[in-house]
Amino acid sequence: FYTGITSMKETIDPLLGQPPTKELVQQILDIVDAYPSVLGIHDLLVHDYGPGHLIISLHVEVSASGDILMIHDEIDNIERELKQRLNCTATIHMDPIVTDDAFSNQMKDTVSELVQKLNPELNMHDFRMVTGPSHTNLIFDVVVPYTCPLSPEDVEKTLSDQIQNLPGNFYAVICIDQDYGTR
Repeated sequence: FYTGITSMKETIDPLLGQPPTKELVQQILDIVDAYPSVLGIHDLLVHDYGPGHLIISLHVEVSASGDILMIHDEIDNIERELKQRLNCTATIHMDPIVTDDAFSNQMKDTVSELVQKLNPELNMHDFRMVTGPSHTNLIFDVVVPYTCPLSPEDVEKTLSDQIQNLPGNFYAVICIDQDYGTR
């Protein structure tokens, strides 16, 4: 019975997908981080369906003021290098972020501090501001690890309330990402 279950598991696991090793995740991060346009990496997903069937997707933060054609070319080069070195299919999404606006950077730091004070396990990324005639939206993602004692709903509500209480007229637009241990 045990041998039968073990054999079945060995056959089914590659079909259903297996979690990546920490070494593979680090190798992916090292390759992507080596490129100068990459300012941050998030939303890394790795699907391993056995030899020759590795699929990677991730988001990279790039400067919103950069040359989009040059950045796109660099992203294509990263995807090619991942394919050559890891024998995988890689898809990379670019998230432009403002890096040269003092007020936006100040608000990003303020929100990042709120996130860290709420729980040090939380991580913020993909921050941007959209200013309108009546208020300014602070738009960002927060990664909530499965080990975090706060629920995603509590994280979103608490941060939204704190941002609305900041001086000025700010609203939070928060996307909660669940982290299942790949990053």
